[in-house]
Amino acid sequence: MRHLAHAHIRSLVTLSVALAAAALIAAGATFAKHPTRRLTVVLSPAGLGTVEIRPGNRVCRVRCVVRYRNGTRARLRVVGLSSATFAGWSGACSGHVGCSVRLTQARRVVARFLPAPTLSSWSPHTTCTAVLTSLPVVLGSTLGPGGGAAETGGAFQPHLRGAQRHLLNPPCLLGKEPTFVEIDGLVVGKDWEQVESDGDYAGTLADASRPAIKNPYLKAIHAEIDGTWSQAGVAPPVLPPPGTTIDVQGFVYWDPGHEHQAFHNFSGWELHPLSAWRLSATGPSNRASALAAIAPAGEVAPAAGRKER
Repeated sequence: MRHLAHAHIRSLVTLSVALAAAALIAAGATFAKHPTRRLTVVLSPAGLGTVEIRPGNRVCRVRCVVRYRNGTRARLRVVGLSSATFAGWSGACSGHVGCSVRLTQARRVVARFLPAPTLSSWSPHTTCTAVLTSLPVVLGSTLGPGGGAAETGGAFQPHLRGAQRHLLNPPCLLGKEPTFVEIDGLVVGKDWEQVESDGDYAGTLADASRPAIKNPYLKAIHAEIDGTWSQAGVAPPVLPPPGTTIDVQGFVYWDPGHEHQAFHNFSGWELHPLSAWRLSATGPSNRASALAAIAPAGEVAPAAGRKER
């Protein structure tokens, strides 16, 4: 009986070894057919932002290692900025827009951030501290149904919505996220006018200094000097002539009612209320291309669409 038991055990061990070997061979065959490639994403320094990795919708905060099948195209984008500015990609990606990398071998991407300097308000009415940022950061690179910037792509989440645009003293923070920003080097568009319904003074501001961004709707934002501020005597002066380069301060706002309209750049993003502006030290460069970005050929909104906002 003992001999039979030992023989049975030896048979089971032999069978287990054979099954394990078969599994390894199968795994090797699977890898040979569908090899995986490693993508390493590093945020430097950590704690200033987050990066979304697709496929998989993974959010990376410090360092992430993801494996995909060979040939997969991974897409990365900055989805959160905690009072920071995105300084750009390095490694397998470069520039300041979205990162797309095809994984035919192991890849490493570094997302670099800088603490955003905080700046005092130019308007004596506003007590908020401004965060210095840029138009690509406010708008993001995610496209909405009309081809403009989608709400989910902007870095300032949450942001003002609804009736908050008409407040005399909008909140400086929503949770821990700042709402009050400064953007330098924007060009005044040709479309600034008084809005009949609420007394707002509205138009477009554009940034043409981003040659890597091909979509003109990701280079412009709608802005408004609020009529409530004008009635209270705390609004900034009317903007200078079209083509003038200015620096602005204002509140990041989303208006869902105009994301399908050309005059609003097919996006709901606004700087509203616009609290202050000054002539920019960046100079008049790129004025012509900025004005072209504001009103691309064939995309001029009908005048009737400008009376109600």
